[in-house]
Amino acid sequence: MGIGNIFRAFQPKDKIFFVLFEQVADKLIDMSKEFHEGIKDFDINDDTLLKKMSDYEHQMDDLTHEIFVQLGENFITPFDREDINYLAAGLDDIADYLFASAKYIYLYKSPEVKQYSELSLLIYKSCVEIQNAIKNLKEFANPKEVKESCIKINSFENIADDVLSQGIVDVFESNDPIKIIKVKSVLEYLEIVTDKAEDVANTIENIVIKYA
Repeated sequence: MGIGNIFRAFQPKDKIFFVLFEQVADKLIDMSKEFHEGIKDFDINDDTLLKKMSDYEHQMDDLTHEIFVQLGENFITPFDREDINYLAAGLDDIADYLFASAKYIYLYKSPEVKQYSELSLLIYKSCVEIQNAIKNLKEFANPKEVKESCIKINSFENIADDVLSQGIVDVFESNDPIKIIKVKSVLEYLEIVTDKAEDVANTIENIVIKYA
């Protein structure tokens, strides 16, 4: 029995989406934690981390696809279909850009800089708060906790902006044009991940405003 059939058989129609979103959030936790730990022990000659990020990205694609399948098959949804679409796409964007960050680190053989791990930690913390927000979003029982998580995610994104700026300043001081191009590109991809997390937080907060 495929994953879709299992959900149809054992889950109330409007509960399927929360189950899937929680699975997506759990997957992002695993992916971002593995990325952060891999960055701390980075080795440009070992592509294990890149392969793991690729696997996570494919798993996220599968979960996102299942959400869209369920959206097409079910009339009853826990909140607006448009919001389900935005939330699913936003969560998938986080995984896409995290994988892209890993890919460019290896393609560029980019030297490790401290801002990589600083940004990866902010990404992991953002994913933890996304997980908390989605869990508390269920049945709109804890809107206060959801909003607090969203505020934290917005704060992490602001910090990431500062880390990006400082990282660019530091790498320009090297006066090495090739290094500047490589490091600046990776830093910008990592910062985009925090932007995508903030987009997810904004979507979740809008859902709470509508329904809580």
